Amino acid sequence: MKLYHLRSGPLRVNTYFLVNELNQAVVIDSGENYKKVKQVESECGFKIEAVLLTHAHFDHAGNAKKLQDDGAKIYISELDAPKLLNEQNLSSDFGREFDYLTADYTIVDGQTLNVCGIDIKVIATPGHTDGSVCFLVGNMLFTGDTLFLESVGRTDFITGDRNELVKSVKKLFALDGEYTVYPGHEDFTTLSHERKYNAFVDYD
Repeated sequence: MKLYHLRSGPLRVNTYFLVNELNQAVVIDSGENYKKVKQVESECGFKIEAVLLTHAHFDHAGNAKKLQDDGAKIYISELDAPKLLNEQNLSSDFGREFDYLTADYTIVDGQTLNVCGIDIKVIATPGHTDGSVCFLVGNMLFTGDTLFLESVGRTDFITGDRNELVKSVKKLFALDGEYTVYPGHEDFTTLSHERKYNAFVDYD
């Protein structure tokens, strides 16, 4: 399996492409910039078969409908799925366009997906939104807007909850082993680094 990365849009969202040996791709957080996502698809020679969303905010899911129209299946948590159909995706708050859509599949905590032959574990991490999730793939942890390099996601948006986010971050810290952390924004990190240096380690 290969991993490709794109950072795009006004909020510099990280989009990740997991590509199997058949050049089928699973996208995590497709972002807003459809043209750039399709450019990566074309230049790298894979086909996007699925999009997994860590949450429904416009900057992460803004082009999901276009990719769905291209044939990709859209996955999102049960709690955040309705936000793809209403203003809780925050697009109107930021003056951004958003193509409403109904996800093909909803997912729940602890579920292990097999998409394009890739095993992906779903970890519920409410706090940034009530339906935020992280995805665990081998030694890679895709954290959306839950966990960042020495920081965590905002909780001042609708359905956000600081206490829930603290619980979620501690849930990630408690995972066994070492993982490379691929967040929804900014730079990559590792779970061992965050266990040591993240300000939320000692928060009660």
